[in-house]
Amino acid sequence: MARASFWSALWRDTPLRGGLGRRILLWFLVLSLVPLLVSNTVGYLYTREIIDRQVKRYLRALAETQAQQVAREVERHQLFLEGITSSSSPLFQSMTVVASPAGQGQSRPLTTLAQHLTHELAELRSLTELFVIDTTGTVVAATDSDRVGQDWSLRWLFRRGRAEHYFAVDWDEQKGEVVPVYMLAVPIRDGEQRLLGVLGGAVGFDKLPAFLGASQHLAIDVHGFIVDHYGRAVFVSHPHIHIDYRQRFPSPLVDRAPGSVARYVNYEGVDVIGTSIAVPGYPWLYIAEASVASALGQLRGLALLAAALESIFALLLVAIVWTVARSIVAPLRRLVVAAERIRKGDLDVEVGIERGDELGDLGRTFNQMSSELQASAVEIQELHEKEMRRAAQLASVGELATGIAHEIKNPLVGVASGVDLLSRRVATDPNSAALLDQIHAQIRRIESALQDLLSYASPKEPLFTRTDPKQLVERLVSLVRPQAEAAGVRITERHSDALPTIQVDPEMLTQALVNLALNAIQAMGPGGVLRISLASVDGNVCLSVSDTGKGIAAGELERIYRPFYTTKHQGTGLGLAITRAIVERHGGRMTAASELGKGSTFTLVIPATPQETLVR
Repeated sequence: MARASFWSALWRDTPLRGGLGRRILLWFLVLSLVPLLVSNTVGYLYTREIIDRQVKRYLRALAETQAQQVAREVERHQLFLEGITSSSSPLFQSMTVVASPAGQGQSRPLTTLAQHLTHELAELRSLTELFVIDTTGTVVAATDSDRVGQDWSLRWLFRRGRAEHYFAVDWDEQKGEVVPVYMLAVPIRDGEQRLLGVLGGAVGFDKLPAFLGASQHLAIDVHGFIVDHYGRAVFVSHPHIHIDYRQRFPSPLVDRAPGSVARYVNYEGVDVIGTSIAVPGYPWLYIAEASVASALGQLRGLALLAAALESIFALLLVAIVWTVARSIVAPLRRLVVAAERIRKGDLDVEVGIERGDELGDLGRTFNQMSSELQASAVEIQELHEKEMRRAAQLASVGELATGIAHEIKNPLVGVASGVDLLSRRVATDPNSAALLDQIHAQIRRIESALQDLLSYASPKEPLFTRTDPKQLVERLVSLVRPQAEAAGVRITERHSDALPTIQVDPEMLTQALVNLALNAIQAMGPGGVLRISLASVDGNVCLSVSDTGKGIAAGELERIYRPFYTTKHQGTGLGLAITRAIVERHGGRMTAASELGKGSTFTLVIPATPQETLVR
């Protein structure tokens, strides 16, 4: 049980339960780890770029060296063949005898020629065989006796009749596959430059590295290749690599200009960096490839080490932030629990945060607030009970007023009818007629007061219809114009060209506007201006009634909507209350603005009918 209580308390106080603790941890991690990650990433990328440039430079230098070596070695062998076919060489002398009519077909000159070929081949061991082709295209002497008698008349090497070098393919019995064989030839000419024959040589696959002078096993994970003008590989620095010598070498560098550098996946599926260099004087391409994993291996190891150190740093940072966040979040959580108790009505709450920092100040302020809330709650409860009693009284008064209004209205109709009858009978008596007119005026005041009282106590439901707000203004002006002219007040109108329609009860909204307009007229003397404006604002239609009267004090604006509140000698004080109730039943609102000595403005804000606009 003790262990369970410990872990429960630990989880209860952990800062990661709430959002603040997680945000503190997140911001600490962002502000601490992001710069570290960015700096490490930038350093890694920059170092990788440097290594990448160094690898490319190294490969290029290696490829250039190998290409020049190949060109020199091939040229050396070519010069060797040209040397043994010179007029001073024994081979040339033997070939002259063979080519002469007297020596043709004789075995002794051919045997001597074959002996010279064998001797020369022993001098240059990088060649596999040497052979001589006469002017008819027949091999007349060779170091390989099986080649004697072969017809080479249609072969490219013989038909060109000059120094040549090219690769052919042959079947290697030991390897059990097709391999490249290098063929080279030099024409044999007499002193008058007549063709006596062709000296040919062949370099087998196993002797190609020595013949080309190309190094095998250049470096660890660095491979070199020689590609001919057909794009086929003819030399591989690592002979254990399996290459199909009949197909184009699978590298994008084959189709690019010499000197290109590319990164690609090679024929073994290895990610490599490669470069190509043209072999000087020959239609060949030397390609050098280096494994990216080998080139960047140490850098990747360094990156893994940095990632491990960053992970350890992150764990330490989380532990530190957890401790710091707990010292901040735990007191706040106690404040949250206390605030929740206050929300549920328990105002007798205090939090114990005995600290000398801002959290301690917050705890003391919270305790003070709790005490003041408790005192305020008692005061509010007393005011609430008082308002409830007053509301009950107002409800009773409203019911009583409605009943009285109905009781008065019926006898009042009879009195008004009697006064009308008396007015017709004493029409010739000026004194009696004036008295009856005064009685009529008082009866109308009583009827108006009764109507206001009934409208406020028993409001009717509006009958909504789609209405053009300009029609309401036109009707308003026609109804109040007589009173305005009698009071010497000028009426002006202002409205937008395009206004949406509104869904209202025209009769009720006209009543509300008339109440505002009559109040404005009564607030002004002769020369006053009654301004009526229409505007569309944020999907609402605003109907404003402004006057140039004496205005309303700021303290009075809060009370003008109270029932029976009025500053005039006449009236019930229900006009503005009824107007605001009408506007609210239409889903709108009513605002008032006033400045002493300049006048007042009352605005009815009514929601517009969706997607409906009237233009005039």
